[in-house]
Amino acid sequence: MEQPRRRGRPSDAERADRRNEILDVAVDSFREVGFARTTIDAIATAAGVAKRTVYSYFGDKSAVFAAAVSRQHAYVENAGGDQSDLLAAAVDIVVALHSDNSIALHRMMIGEAVQFPELAAAFYESGPAKSIAFLEKILIDQHGQKAALCADQLYTLLLGEEHRQRLLGLASEPTAERAAQLAARAVGCVLGSDR
Repeated sequence: MEQPRRRGRPSDAERADRRNEILDVAVDSFREVGFARTTIDAIATAAGVAKRTVYSYFGDKSAVFAAAVSRQHAYVENAGGDQSDLLAAAVDIVVALHSDNSIALHRMMIGEAVQFPELAAAFYESGPAKSIAFLEKILIDQHGQKAALCADQLYTLLLGEEHRQRLLGLASEPTAERAAQLAARAVGCVLGSDR
């Protein structure tokens, strides 16, 4: 049974939990009915919060979607800066972007990109562009400027054919072991090693 929310100003942890609950509901709605038919009212109702709460956390529906996409790329914020290991970052990307939520958001965006070009641009900036910049920084820090030119190719390899199969519903989420294999193979291709 769900605990009732306590009255008064929520703690930072409670705010983070509530934000994630709202995003979970929003992702479910985007998956089930698409962007156009998802409403702030429906998100608020399903999350058990007031409509104004959704607006205070995110703003409009496009911002909710961008936050959901950004959350799938949380490994960028959670990494240890210069201490980030390229292979560990690559594994994080495979795990995150091959997940059911990422696949659902990606499918929805492909279906709605023509109708909502600004949303498609936000999707790209909140997701792929952010991750490519993340990989570029790690490549510069660990392998020099020349290697950083391959950041976008590395990102593409980390998605690869298995991601396409996920988008088409032909494959399930990779296991942790499989994610590590995919990441090692992609890093090896870019750095020219036998990883």
